[in-house]
This record gives sequence, structure tokens and C-alpha cells, in this order.
Amino acid sequence: MQRLIVGVLLLALAVSVLPPAGVALADERLFPQTGFRVDDDHVWSYMQSRGGIANFGYPVSRVFTLNGLKTQLFQRQALQVFPDGSVQPMNLLDPGLMPYTQINGSTFPAVDEALKAATPKVGEPDYDTRIVAFVRANAPDEWNRLRVNFGKTFFSAITCDQVARGGACPEELLPLFNLALWGAPISGPAFDPNNRNFVYQRFQRGILHYDATTGATQGILLGDWLKSLITGQGLPPDLAQQASSSKLLRQYAAGQPGAIARPAELPGSDLANAFAPVGTTEQSSPPSSPYAARSPEYGMNIFVWGHPDTTGRDLGRLAELHFGWQKTLFQWREIEGACKGCFDWRESDRVIQASSAAGVKVLARLDFQPKWARADGAHNGPPDNYQDFADFVSALVSRYKQGSPIGRLHAIEIWNEVNLAREWGNKPINQAQAADYVRLLKLAYQAAKAADSSITVVTSGLSPTGWNDDTARPDDTYLQWLYNAGLKGNYDVLGAHGNAQAPDPEAAPNSDPRFPHPSFYFRRVEQLRDLMVKNGDAAKQVWLLEFGWTSDTIHPTYSWYAVSEDRKAQNIVRAFQYARQSWAPWIGVMMLWTLPDPSWSVDREEAWWAIADPSGAPRPAYNALLQARYNGTLP
Repeated sequence: MQRLIVGVLLLALAVSVLPPAGVALADERLFPQTGFRVDDDHVWSYMQSRGGIANFGYPVSRVFTLNGLKTQLFQRQALQVFPDGSVQPMNLLDPGLMPYTQINGSTFPAVDEALKAATPKVGEPDYDTRIVAFVRANAPDEWNRLRVNFGKTFFSAITCDQVARGGACPEELLPLFNLALWGAPISGPAFDPNNRNFVYQRFQRGILHYDATTGATQGILLGDWLKSLITGQGLPPDLAQQASSSKLLRQYAAGQPGAIARPAELPGSDLANAFAPVGTTEQSSPPSSPYAARSPEYGMNIFVWGHPDTTGRDLGRLAELHFGWQKTLFQWREIEGACKGCFDWRESDRVIQASSAAGVKVLARLDFQPKWARADGAHNGPPDNYQDFADFVSALVSRYKQGSPIGRLHAIEIWNEVNLAREWGNKPINQAQAADYVRLLKLAYQAAKAADSSITVVTSGLSPTGWNDDTARPDDTYLQWLYNAGLKGNYDVLGAHGNAQAPDPEAAPNSDPRFPHPSFYFRRVEQLRDLMVKNGDAAKQVWLLEFGWTSDTIHPTYSWYAVSEDRKAQNIVRAFQYARQSWAPWIGVMMLWTLPDPSWSVDREEAWWAIADPSGAPRPAYNALLQARYNGTLP
């Protein structure tokens, strides 16, 4: 926790960004992505003049007292306020805090003691010049023929505009500001031994991470992991094991004095309400854990809504296959269409009752707003007031919560393919829109959990499109935008789609020249999983909400990659096998697309993905699954 002194001149250049007396802050300090606010003026001023959210991430705590100092945690850092009002980042990787090398399945380089000993010391002659040269020599941009950009990322984190806010800012001082943010390097670059696409370098206050699959370099979310260490919530087993003797481990204890479990180990500290979002108070007991699926579990998209005559047939098909899940579209407008608060539960009651009687768990896809909820009349898009959707979610989950005499709704998907403009009111798909979806998701998540803490909340399944403009964004690009906007902590399961063009389910992305984009492959989901790990969410599962292959010979948009019905059958069985062998334990429920809507004809492209005819007659894929489930090929 040492403070890095970089000279009086640096302090003189720090410019206040506080508003004039009497001017309202207008809640620019409140971040709905995480529910926390930057209340302390000193922390706000420092944060704004040092790159803001880009460098620190969103706040993940309130201001609290730790070892005698006011402290606030952010996703990437922790800031402390000293008695003179100065603010400094904590050396999060110091002994006593987070000196660990394994977190959530990632392996970081250990401290290089020789490199640490060679670091210029504060107060030595020509320290400013020597420390900058030391960083440049030991934080490379090129390493092992990879453009890791560690030096570039280090020295470009803070700019003159951010520091000076319109005043003078000598360029030669910027390296020292960045040094104050990151600290000196205390290791060289190193591959993650479990993933050669990841390269890490350790600094005093952070770990830089290069991802060869995207070419991006950024800091690890160490502040999030420090919060997990203190609260015990979302704490990965590897971190818990290394921190078994830490004085910080699971210290947060709501309801005890100072909310501290072992106060003798943490003198001068007060954690009361530290982790309660704005507008809430701390709770004495955490909510129930979401459903943890076996890896994998079997499910199917079905179309029983509005089809009482074929509901028994299709649920019977699932029972025959020993598939334990079904996914059905619960259109919001079908349930609350007449006006806000005007609910028609007849069809949803029927679907839930029939599924419960058949022993099949239900995942409900929730989208398609009512006319009253959106003024422009878009076919499918978020409501003008996001709270209207949250209120609908609350009513739905309350009606079918655990113990309901009607039957239980086990999981909900919050909207669908939100990286496509056609699913978002034909509005541009960009980072601002991704943040809007996170805002909708967060409200829905909170509403659902308040109604039934055991409900599983699944994110929108992202479309695996390689298209990249305002009409559609690649699912990996979009997922990172979601994390940037505060996705973490606001969902239980990541939803993904795997409708593949490449005919081989085991093929590695980009391995077939006929399919030049990784989104064409069934294994695309592995790249989304890598992003989850990079963003600190390895403990959560991925559920495939749609996957399959088409045999469409009619529609040119699909016929170019169509497979035969026999090949479709083989691929589906092999896909389940591959997931079980290669994706455990992070893969959860796999929802095959599909048993068809009985009203479809061959003019509907969706019908060509199905494993049965609209009449109900099995296709080869159905028979292959039935055989595989009974002979043990798919246990």
C-alpha cells in the first residue's frame, strides 16, 4: 500500500474538476451499470483527471474505511483518500492484498524478484528519468512475435487533456502520471499456460492482458476480484485457496458491527453498506444461487404457444428423447397487450401447466413489446420506459415462481439477438445501444430476483454474425461492449446461438476456407467463453439457446451451406458429444433448434432446421437422437 511519490510538480498540475458551489451534480457520478456512485469529491476529481471509466472501470462499492483510509473499489482499481485529501491507487498486487498468480482459471506471472530489485527507488538521483527508462525497457510492445502493446498501453492510458483539462501539460510528465496509475513492472510478459492466446504482464498496481484472438490489450479487473475476496460472493475456488490465510477473505458480514466478520484482523475498518448499491441497504443473507446445469443438459426450442392441439405431441417428443428443457417464446404483447397492468395469463398458464405435467423445465424468451409500451410502433424493440418491462418480468416470475400451484418457470431469456437492429426497433447497433441493453437487463434481473431468487436469468442469445455495421455487430465484439457497459453481476447465464454454416461441428474456427469467418462455426462459442474468462466471469455457464444445421435447398441465403438430412443428424449428435467432452463444466443447457411450429411450410426457412416435419413426422435427426439417447452415445 505504499504511495508512489512522483514529485511536487505533478501535484501542482492536478486540476480540480469539482463543480462550482451550488451547482447540482445531476447524478453524473451515479453509474447504473453497477448501481454505485462516486460520492467523495476527491475521488471524483482524481478519477476524472486520470482517464475516468476507461482506466478504472465502474465503481463496485461505496466509499468505506479500510485500514484507516477512505477507500472505493472500481472494476480495475481501488482508490484511497489520504488525510491531506490526496488520492492514490492501491498497490493491489502487494502482499496483504492480492499477490496471487491464479484467479478464475487464469494464470498470471509471479513477481520477478530480480526485476523488482533492479527497479529505481524513489528519492534516488534522476529517479524520474530512470524509472521511465526502466518501464520502457521492460514493458515491450513486441514479444515473441506478438504485438502485445504493453508499453503503448501503459504510456497512453492518461492523456494531457485528461490531466490538464484545458491547462498547460508538459508532455514529458505524462509517463509519470501513467506510472502513478500502473506502478512499475514487476514481471516480464508470460503466456497463460492454459491458453497460448493470452499473454500477461504484472505491474505494481495492475496486470495487463493481451488477447491474440482480438488483438486487444487491457487491464485485468482486479478491483472486482478484490471485492469477491472481501465479500466471498463470486469468489473463484483458486483465488479462495490462495487467499486462505488472507485477513481480507470473506470479511464482509452484513449485520455484524462494522459489517466485519473478524474485526481483530482488520483494525481501523468499517464495511457497513460498502457493497449495497445506491438506494439499498445491506442484506444479512445472499439470494439463492441460480440453477447449476449439468454439462450439458438437453433442451429443444418448441412451438406450443397457441397450439393446444399439438402441445401434448411435442412435449411427448421431448419426453421420448429424455430432453429435460424446452424454450418457448412468451411474447410480452401476448400477455400484457391491452394496457399496462392488463394481464391475460390464459396461454402462459396452459404452457406452464402442460410442461410441468410432462416433467419439462421451461425457459421463456421475453421480447416483443406491446403497442402501448413503444410510441414508434416498431415490430420488436425495447419499451420507451424500461421500467415497464421490468414490471412485466416481476409479474411473470411472481406468477410462476417456485411453489406456484400453476407450475414453475425455471429460466428467462431477456430479449433476443440484441446485436441485430431488427431485434432492437431498427435502431443502430453500437456501444451506446449495448449499454442500453445492459440497463434493460439489469432492471429485469433485479425484478426477477426480487420475485423469485431461484429464477435463472439468461442474457439475450447473441447472433453469430460476422457483419459489422449499425445493422448488425459480431457477437464477440458486442459481448465485450456488454462487459464494458457493466454486464458482470447482472445475469446468471450467458446466452449464445450456434446455428452453424460450417458442416463439421468439431472444426476449429477459420479452418475451412469456404467459411472464412469464425462465426460460421459451431465452436464459435469457445471464443465467447474466452471473453467471459477475460472479463472475470469464468464461474458462470454458457447456455446455447439455439443451435443446429439447415437442410434448406430453396432459399439462396441458406442453401449455399445446407447439409443433407442425414448429415444434419450426424452433426447434431456429434455436437452434443463434442460439448460434453470439451466444454464441461462451463456449458449448460443446449437448446436444439428445433421442433417446428405446426403452421410452417417449406416456404419458411426456419422449417429446414427442424428435426421433424411440421406434421410431426420425425426426420433423420430425431431418429438419430433417439437412438443416441438410448444406446448411451449421448448419456
